[in-house]
Amino acid sequence: MGKNNPRKQSSPEAKKQAAIWCAIAVIAVAVMMLMANPWKHQPATTAPQANSATQTQSDAKHKVKAKKRENAASTSDSLEQKAQTMFTGDAEQISNDVRDLLNAPENSNVDTLSTLLYRHGRQALAEATDLYDAIGQQKDIDTIRSLAREWYPQAMRAAIEARRSDLSDGLDNTAKSVTTIQQDNLENTQGCGDIKNAYETAKQLVDSKSDDYDALTKAQQDLTTATSGCATNLDPKDLEKVFGQPQGTLKEDKE
Repeated sequence: MGKNNPRKQSSPEAKKQAAIWCAIAVIAVAVMMLMANPWKHQPATTAPQANSATQTQSDAKHKVKAKKRENAASTSDSLEQKAQTMFTGDAEQISNDVRDLLNAPENSNVDTLSTLLYRHGRQALAEATDLYDAIGQQKDIDTIRSLAREWYPQAMRAAIEARRSDLSDGLDNTAKSVTTIQQDNLENTQGCGDIKNAYETAKQLVDSKSDDYDALTKAQQDLTTATSGCATNLDPKDLEKVFGQPQGTLKEDKE
């Protein structure tokens, strides 16, 4: 029988080379598996889309805010421009013109401009203090006219906010009244059928943050007229159902 030759031991250099080739093979297999695996992690291609959507939403919000600022600026500019065409008379005429504005609307079911401004804490504007002080001190006409033209846009901006706030404060209760009127078939009661349209007009102006003082005032007048007319023509039982129990009335006193 032939004699088996003992296996020659690997030299340190050979072992080192084998280790290098083994590492290369492992790396190659890993790369092939990664390329073949459909569930492998890919660079985030959807991130730009998400970022894009977020950016779009952000841009939209900025545009809405910018639009509101533009509208506010437009209203302010419009009032300023209008003021420059007003108060062209002498001091007495300017005094009368401002007084007429403060006392409007006359013979109405809503606050006049001065009362509205008083209620909302704008006393100086409600009294046109600076202007009437200058008139009382017999300042020159240019000063008086300038003060009147400064007063007007300030007073109207404050009045717009106040009128819109008054409308907004009553919308929830009015909505409940409209619902009750419909549920109890009271639309044919004189005045009650008008509340819904008046309510919807007022709500639209409030929701759109209208800066049209005349439209806000008319909406408040119409809503007040409809509510008053409806209340006048309802029997006591329906009156309480539609508008709630009058303040200061005790339940024990209802009979």
